[in-house]
Formats: sequence, C-alpha cells, structure tokens
Amino acid sequence: MENRFRAGQRVMIREKKLKEIKPWLRWCIGLCLPLLAILAFIYIKWVGIGMICLFYELTGLYCPGCGSGRAVTALLQGKVGTAFSANILLFLLGIPSAAVFIHEYLRLVFPKLGLRPVYIPQWAVRLCLGLILAFWVLRNIPAFSFLAPAG
Repeated sequence: MENRFRAGQRVMIREKKLKEIKPWLRWCIGLCLPLLAILAFIYIKWVGIGMICLFYELTGLYCPGCGSGRAVTALLQGKVGTAFSANILLFLLGIPSAAVFIHEYLRLVFPKLGLRPVYIPQWAVRLCLGLILAFWVLRNIPAFSFLAPAG
C-alpha cells in the first residue's frame, strides 16, 4: 500500500472546504464552543475533575494523561506549581495545542479576519508523539518519580 503522507506534508483544513461551511453552522460553532468552555470552567472551578484513570486502575502504571484533571483544576484555581507537578506534559504540549485550537477556531468562525491556517510539519507530529511515549515510560520508572502525578 502506498504511503499517503510524504515527508514534509502539512496538516491543514483546506481553504476550499472552509469556504463551503454554511453561515448558520459558523454561528452555532461560534456560540456553542465558548458557552461550553464557560460551563466547563465553572464546573471545574467549583467541583473539580474527579476522573479515574482506567489504565492506572488496571495496570498500576501511570498513563501520559494521569494528573491532567488535577493540573487543570489547579490552573483554574491559580496554583501553577501544583498544576506543574501534577502533569508537566500539560504545559509542554497542552498549552501550545490550545493556542493552535483557538487560532483554528477563530479562522473557522471569523473567516473575514484573514487568518492563515496553522501548518504542522510531520516531523513536529512525530516529535510530539515521541515526547508522549518517552514521558509515559519515564514516569513509571522509580528514578524518574518526579514525573509521576503529585497528589
């Protein structure tokens, strides 16, 4: 089977398809996503995230996402140090990913802003996947216990 992705190929939403999106759908996306974000913010701020990691429950090992719920809750409460110790990967990959998501959201909902698409080179995707895999393995080795979620 032929490799569909060549080296250096970029990931993006095609401009032609972006122009085909109906205005009412843009309005729905434009209103619903911020509303959901506000509701999630309120819920997390007051209730917190009480997620149980199924991978941890079954294996006793930490997954790359273990501690993310505590990290988000701590961030919303202004406790950056606690959030950093709960899951450092959230800072390394989550914040840049959120910036790209917000940029693409603005590009989709407000096409007249003229924002260019974010291009993510294939090497960057591979680097991120390698970082996640290395983080997953290292946080389960006793010598790297500082990577394990605190709390």
